[in-house]
Amino acid sequence: MQRKISIIIVTYNSQEFLADCFSSIASFLDIEAKEVEVIIVDNSTGKDAAELRLLVENHSLNKILDVKYIHNTKNLGYGQGNNVGIKASSGEIVCIMNPDVRFGSSILLDVIQKFKNPNLALLSYKQLGGFDYSFYLRPEYKNIFTGIIMKMANKIDYFSSKYFYLSGAFFFIDKKKFEEAGAFDEKIFLYFEEPDIAKRITDKKYEIQYDNSKKYYHLVGDRVQYSEKSFESEMKSLKYYLQKFNFNEKKIISNYLGEYKVKMVAAKVLKDDIRLDKFKKEVALIKSIFNI
Repeated sequence: MQRKISIIIVTYNSQEFLADCFSSIASFLDIEAKEVEVIIVDNSTGKDAAELRLLVENHSLNKILDVKYIHNTKNLGYGQGNNVGIKASSGEIVCIMNPDVRFGSSILLDVIQKFKNPNLALLSYKQLGGFDYSFYLRPEYKNIFTGIIMKMANKIDYFSSKYFYLSGAFFFIDKKKFEEAGAFDEKIFLYFEEPDIAKRITDKKYEIQYDNSKKYYHLVGDRVQYSEKSFESEMKSLKYYLQKFNFNEKKIISNYLGEYKVKMVAAKVLKDDIRLDKFKKEVALIKSIFNI
């Protein structure tokens, strides 16, 4: 019997991305339509929610697949939104997909074949966009060479679930194993959901796989614009993650600051005042949040 895949897309004012996202799903459908459902969990409110719901209900994807729209009454974060979608899903395999992701290969049949492995819990493919990073170094292994390590590992497609975690933009999970591991931690509003998930899955001795033979596009671009609010949220999530698993917070943050010293020296040498100013602001925020 073919296993069903539920694609969960959490949205927040994502009208500009969702129509093309739907079209991408339809274009690369390589399994029977009855084996796929799409669930939109909308964290938007007011006019934006009304526009998005109308887009979902009127899109041609409805003629092909079972498409559900869920309006989340409160925006409690990305993880909570995904948990709502997972609870409403009927598939044994769940795909977590950002609205700004596009299929670059026919993937779904391969997903079903791979999940015949009884120990596989999480799977993803090669990301194009966002510096082409398909995976990142776990925070507990941060060091002054993190940037070089991530760049080289992604370039040669070297992935180890012990040291890296997969991009959260687009990945597949075994629903039963994922729920057994605790699903998304709803105390994390945004950022570091992925290493948190990876840590709990590997602690359960389940497998995480990366396959570079098929690709997807993440339209995030190579963003460098500084946002103090967003970086502050990221560091607060990092603090929660480190404390949750009893990592050596002092040592890890020291490694973070060590990497910043290297980046600031490079920015000075290159006379890149914009990046230097950004790094200084980030260091100040880190010291404030971690009471250094």
